[in-house]
Amino acid sequence: MFYLYKKIIFQFLVFIVSVGYLVTAFNIGNPMLDGQLQASFFPLIIGSFAVLFSGILLFKEWALVKNKAADPGDDSSPYTAPILVLLIFIYILAFSAIGYFIPSTLFVFSMILLFSEKKKIVQKAVISIVIVTLGYLVFELLFGVRLPTLRG
Repeated sequence: MFYLYKKIIFQFLVFIVSVGYLVTAFNIGNPMLDGQLQASFFPLIIGSFAVLFSGILLFKEWALVKNKAADPGDDSSPYTAPILVLLIFIYILAFSAIGYFIPSTLFVFSMILLFSEKKKIVQKAVISIVIVTLGYLVFELLFGVRLPTLRG
């Protein structure tokens, strides 16, 4: 039972870090200027998803403690949340340093691997490339926002 309390405390800390990131993303600047999306829009999306998913994990852990029973079908690693936070941190650094395509593709690929079975790696890599390419097209063509590129 004590292990469940340790997990809920950790999930709460992950949630607080996610909220802190989202608040920092809001401080970057207005996501809209003269009807155009700005570069701060993307960190706001990432921060929102981080808060959403960490909130879901926190609620899940709270429900386990409340019911005083572990979910027998839960085979997730206790390291999933810290790995997720680390991957987001690395992604933020890589995104600002080398641009959109490579970090985003690796980030999406790592998220897929983190939350799914480790089978069909090539298919998951292709899916990651497609998702990132679609994201690029949405920002460039639909929103008219230029995403960072590799600096030479």
